[in-house]
Amino acid sequence: MDASEGWRRRGSRRSVLSRIGAAVTVGLAGCVTADENETRSDSEGADDEAIALVERGLEAAGVDPPVETTIYANVENDERVRWAQLVQQELNETGLFDVSFEQLEWGQYQDLCFSMADSEENALVTLDVSGGWDPHTYLEPLFHSEKAAPSGLNFNHFESETVDELLEAGLAESDETHRRELYAELQEELVRRAPVSIVRFGESATVYRRDVVDDWRSYPLPGSEYESVFAPYAETAVSISNTDRLVGDAIASISNTDPVQMHDTTSNMATTLLYEGLLGVDFDGTPRPQLATDWERLDETTYRFDLRSDVTFHNGESLTAEHVQFSLERYDGTPREADVFEWLDAVDVLDDSTLEISLTEPYGPFETSANVPIVPLAAGEDGDVDLVETPVGTGPYQFAGQSSGEYWDLERFEDHWAVDEGGVDSQPVETIRLRVLTDAAARQAALEAGEIDVATGLTAESVDQLASDETYGVERTVAGQYDFLIYPTYLAPFDEVDVRRGIDRLLPRDRIVETVYAGSGTVAYTPVPPLLESFVDPAFEAHILDEFFG
Repeated sequence: MDASEGWRRRGSRRSVLSRIGAAVTVGLAGCVTADENETRSDSEGADDEAIALVERGLEAAGVDPPVETTIYANVENDERVRWAQLVQQELNETGLFDVSFEQLEWGQYQDLCFSMADSEENALVTLDVSGGWDPHTYLEPLFHSEKAAPSGLNFNHFESETVDELLEAGLAESDETHRRELYAELQEELVRRAPVSIVRFGESATVYRRDVVDDWRSYPLPGSEYESVFAPYAETAVSISNTDRLVGDAIASISNTDPVQMHDTTSNMATTLLYEGLLGVDFDGTPRPQLATDWERLDETTYRFDLRSDVTFHNGESLTAEHVQFSLERYDGTPREADVFEWLDAVDVLDDSTLEISLTEPYGPFETSANVPIVPLAAGEDGDVDLVETPVGTGPYQFAGQSSGEYWDLERFEDHWAVDEGGVDSQPVETIRLRVLTDAAARQAALEAGEIDVATGLTAESVDQLASDETYGVERTVAGQYDFLIYPTYLAPFDEVDVRRGIDRLLPRDRIVETVYAGSGTVAYTPVPPLLESFVDPAFEAHILDEFFG
């Protein structure tokens, strides 16, 4: 399911849906069987050591081959369907497995994922997940024992005291060198235990019409595709020609725009330009001042923030430290509670423009987590702003209307704090419309017909096709996302690590990248994407390949 969401941490079941579902390509037609030309490459095939591992695991489990199981994909995601079928084919050709294939509608698929362990489903499940600018966001939700579904993304209820200890140590550590060491140790432990198999690191691609858009910069995290329209904290603004209106796509309806309830990528994408946080994280992952002008770490668990003095909300309120306190504390008891209360102890208002945030314990990724949306006091119980119906923030664009299932409109907010600051051209786009197009073919057709100027939800094959046409510009970037396969570790023989590691070696990763994704993305074995450059070490990757896949 495509994980990508709001403010990229965890929470209740409603919260975590955004990590696994909202970016799914909804509405693609039916079943697509693995193409007969998608044959095994010379470099892949029956791996003798992989076969030996599976056989040893089956013997230990007391299970005779072939092992019957089912691999699942959701019908709406054509690319996931195809790579699931390649895995099915690969395993069946060993003679050790009898894997059937089944597609489910999206709602059923979510239910399967969240209930598979409790109901002991004999299921291999194909998913993808996205995180943020810290390795913690890719690891803790999937692998910590306390994040067992349905309250987290640990779908198969994997438990390891060692993994839990490493996750907690990495989260609390602030020294970058030591953090890298901890996360390397953690990744190796996860590859060794193989509760899931990491298959592919994704790529983010935006296609735009050159006659309208002069340049585009893709933000690498799903849910922030339109960040480049105007991101003054990152000194970025899109340049357009012959119009003051930009028309883009949304792959699903915008369902909820209150940050404490938002649980899908599309709603986050639609409100990227409406809400702002104390800090923004730029296109390279560096925290930058946004509503705060400066910040200081006073000790391991205390940060002081100085606020801008010229910030106005869309409803006319002027930003104060009280707004920050209110915005953070309102997460308590909501579906997105863990976005804030994983680290928040208290907010102390020192004066209108100064506040201190106290953490419950040292929290390594705090600065990349301080982009929580700040909302007006009128969004409180006694106020007149319902953020579900009318989102109100401090961003450079304000809500201008919608037609459910058809479009979402924004208009330039003339009183935005960056208007007079210079640095980048202030809000070059006057109005923005996101057309809801739930089918990838419809999105491509709309782009080619000039009905939309920017497309963010195209298949890899479509992106490659359009890249060869001078009419279009294509902006690609490594994404904070990976595809993975989940094992039913609660059932024999998948409770045997040798069975899982044997399958891990057999997975046709190269073919999946080349034939399903048209070469988009890269083969993956470990769960920290190359987007996080400081945590990616070629020597470590070589060691993992030699130790576990050589």
